[in-house]
Amino acid sequence: MNKIQLFEELIEQANEIEYRNGKKDAVLKRADMLIRKFFGDKSPYIDKLDKISFSPFMFSSSTPPQVFENSYNSGKKTLINLLQVILEDLTLDEAIEPAKLSGKKSERKVTKNIFVVHGHNNEMKESVARCLEKLDLNPIILHEQPSKGRTIIEKFSDYSDVSYAVVILSADDAGYSIKEGEEKIKPRARQNVIFELGYFIGKLGRDHVMALYEQVDELEIPSDYNGVLYVPFDSKGSWKFEIVKELNAVGISVDANKII
Repeated sequence: MNKIQLFEELIEQANEIEYRNGKKDAVLKRADMLIRKFFGDKSPYIDKLDKISFSPFMFSSSTPPQVFENSYNSGKKTLINLLQVILEDLTLDEAIEPAKLSGKKSERKVTKNIFVVHGHNNEMKESVARCLEKLDLNPIILHEQPSKGRTIIEKFSDYSDVSYAVVILSADDAGYSIKEGEEKIKPRARQNVIFELGYFIGKLGRDHVMALYEQVDELEIPSDYNGVLYVPFDSKGSWKFEIVKELNAVGISVDANKII
């Protein structure tokens, strides 16, 4: 039984949980074991699993039984949603690594074209583009390319034939879970940036994508993209050397002396 089948089975077991039928603890224990085995002890999924509550946050001896049952069912729904996200993560892993699964070497054309995905932070965009140019690479910034009558998605597809992608996660939007309420609002990247992050993970593979994030308090990082390199855009410029290191690691030869 492979990873995907194990989590599909676990989701079926989670669906069988009913109020006070005694199956909850066994499912939670197995979920914890499988997550640690396949994603590691420090996986964000562990933290999310630990935070799932099956009891009301506040109750007393006079609290109606229905409140407890509703809280239990809410916890069950949250657990199933988390397991489905994990299943999608594992499915994506298989989809973006077909060469590895088939035992064949991946044939990748190495070019100097590096796609720069960005939001509204022009300072970060320009800094990344100039860094890549100093490394004798060609930063592809979509709005700087001619449209030639194409739609945005056609233009994006045509210019995405690159060797690597740097995705800039700047704090351009804000959002919150309806369940947690607007007091839990957090800054986050624009949704098109997250979409393009996922697109390049699928097209290039995780090792050919770097997510460069703005250092602001509580910036929401898309942790579901397990294995993607997240690098802080620090004021000292250490991120430039991280780019050099990662490019060299995937066979795109660049000289760090050019950015000193």
